[in-house]
Amino acid sequence: MDRRIKVLHLLATMPVGGAEDLVAAVVKGLDPERFEVAAACIGEPGPVGEELRAAGHAVASLGLDLKHNPAWKLVAGVRRLLRDARPDILHTHLYHPNLYGRLAALGLGLKGVVASVHNSYIRVKRHRSFYNYLLGWVTDRVVAVSPQVLEDVRRYDHIPVSRLCLLPNGVNLGALNTPLTREEAKAQLGVTGFCLGVVGRLDEQKGHVHLLEALPWLQKEIPGIILLLAGEGRLRGALESRSRELGIAGMVRFLGIRRDMALIYRSLDLFVQPSLWEGLPLALLQAMGARLPVVATRVSGALEVIEDGVNGRLVAPGSAEELAKAVVELYRDPEARARMGEKARETVAAQYSQEVMLSRLEALYLEILGAKAPGGVARVSGHPD
Repeated sequence: MDRRIKVLHLLATMPVGGAEDLVAAVVKGLDPERFEVAAACIGEPGPVGEELRAAGHAVASLGLDLKHNPAWKLVAGVRRLLRDARPDILHTHLYHPNLYGRLAALGLGLKGVVASVHNSYIRVKRHRSFYNYLLGWVTDRVVAVSPQVLEDVRRYDHIPVSRLCLLPNGVNLGALNTPLTREEAKAQLGVTGFCLGVVGRLDEQKGHVHLLEALPWLQKEIPGIILLLAGEGRLRGALESRSRELGIAGMVRFLGIRRDMALIYRSLDLFVQPSLWEGLPLALLQAMGARLPVVATRVSGALEVIEDGVNGRLVAPGSAEELAKAVVELYRDPEARARMGEKARETVAAQYSQEVMLSRLEALYLEILGAKAPGGVARVSGHPD
């Protein structure tokens, strides 16, 4: 093309979260000489959207409410946005933007439409699968962030294999660096002792309650253990109440939403990802990139990233007992923790860095537009081997 390729990423809103941070990284990170990238929200821009605006990036906001506005109004609003913005490629994320964005794009003659699926299908809803199936035929690529997500999309939405694309998330390793020692980082947070940490929305999906239920056992084995929970969500009150019921409230610190993630990760001795279902969580990749030993549940992307006993530990989802056993084993073996942390960093640097992700995404866009990818940029296949 004789001009920059215009790409518009559509989300419902942009709170602090994995998909939203991923989009922000893409908006900021794609080659500005080749791509003109913007974000748009059906609702309000949210904290991540405001951060992008403050950094000089375009973030459109329709100000519509997914719960209270009828579907036709949501589709009409996105359609007006697309007519005004005239992107070459529309890239939507998560169910509702995938639905309304693709409906709005019908008949507008966009050069490419991409829809990203960020979570595995733990609860399959037939009407959603039906809509995804129909819209799959007018979507150039449906992107899955992990093999399990890709298999769910293929199995339940019946998307043609030729339109499926596996494109794992990536993280900025440089942003995880800090000159602070672990003890200095703990001091800044006002904690001491052996620190476990979880980063993510306080929601059922993330499985926090099972880690809380493991803490009474851990307290007996690990003197002075502290759990740091970074994130907000609708379950905060319930989790605080459960902590009091278990008699562990003094061991748990609810940190709220944090953007100083290098400090948070540096303060931890061990990262735990107790999710019940996932796609490929950025927090897990960040923790591994920060050289932390990790204990994660055997769900979706963690199964691809972690080799049990080599660069982390895998346990059954929903099992407080297995979580506790894995944490105690690593607590008692500092050498294993250090070794796993180094291997974790190597894994992320080789396969899940932001640079690798952006190169694959650029290649995907060029492939859709029929452009020839430059030397050294791998072509993105429609389906993993």
